[in-house]
Amino acid sequence: MIISNKLESLDTLSKSEEILARYILKEKENIERLSTIDLANATYTSPSTVVRLSKKLGFSGWNELKEKYLEELHYLNRHFTEIDPNYPFDAQDSFLTIASKIGHLATETIQDTISLLKNEDLKKAVDLLDKARVINVYGISNSLLMAYDFRNKMLRINRRVEMMDLPADQIYVASNSSPTDTAILISYSGESSEVLRIAEILRTNKTPIIAITSIGENSLKEFADCTLSISTREKLFSKIASYSTNNSIHLVLDILYSCLFKLNYKGNLEYKTNISKKIDDRTSHSTLLKER
Repeated sequence: MIISNKLESLDTLSKSEEILARYILKEKENIERLSTIDLANATYTSPSTVVRLSKKLGFSGWNELKEKYLEELHYLNRHFTEIDPNYPFDAQDSFLTIASKIGHLATETIQDTISLLKNEDLKKAVDLLDKARVINVYGISNSLLMAYDFRNKMLRINRRVEMMDLPADQIYVASNSSPTDTAILISYSGESSEVLRIAEILRTNKTPIIAITSIGENSLKEFADCTLSISTREKLFSKIASYSTNNSIHLVLDILYSCLFKLNYKGNLEYKTNISKKIDDRTSHSTLLKER
């Protein structure tokens, strides 16, 4: 969960900690030059309260909290300046206006997701997938739905990807995993109890884990061998739909497939083309669709 959401949603704060949280949210980038004493003086609290709030948020102290919060604000200010991912259209918008806004949101999400990719993490994820005997994908709800297309693509280049719909079945698959497999765990919040339980089992079995999750600190990242971040601008519940999250997850999985494809480009292309010719009997009168 991003820090601003944590500051808004923590329900274990004392009155003085609440005052601090509201001040940080209000001042945003203006906190950059504030020390622990400066912040305490500005809010009529105490330095110890500042440290206590920082630790409740999962940081060692005010300097770490400030650094991470400013990084987060920089990210949030760079993207989605025109479209609200939670409410991308209004009740009075025409159908074509809605179409335009949803398309614009998709474009912004793609740009955002690409900006979050790090070469070292992507390279490690592709290496883990390439060495895997079996690739298992775990998640819940929409996050798992996005992975079906990934599985279908991988099937067409003879890569074994397994997915289970039922949470109980996912637990069994994780329990049967080994160090020769690789797991992809998808969770927007990184705090889903089902996914974290699976992560604990996978760690016990020494199965490598690739986490696809939001920016910021979360519990899933602590289990992961590498993390690929997705666009993080949607609320957990108060939104029209998971437009941005779904597009971002789908793009990351498409990128993983494409990078794996590249490792044996000629062989994969030949294999995929030949198997498609054997099993796909579709025809078309369109010159754009016809195969040569």
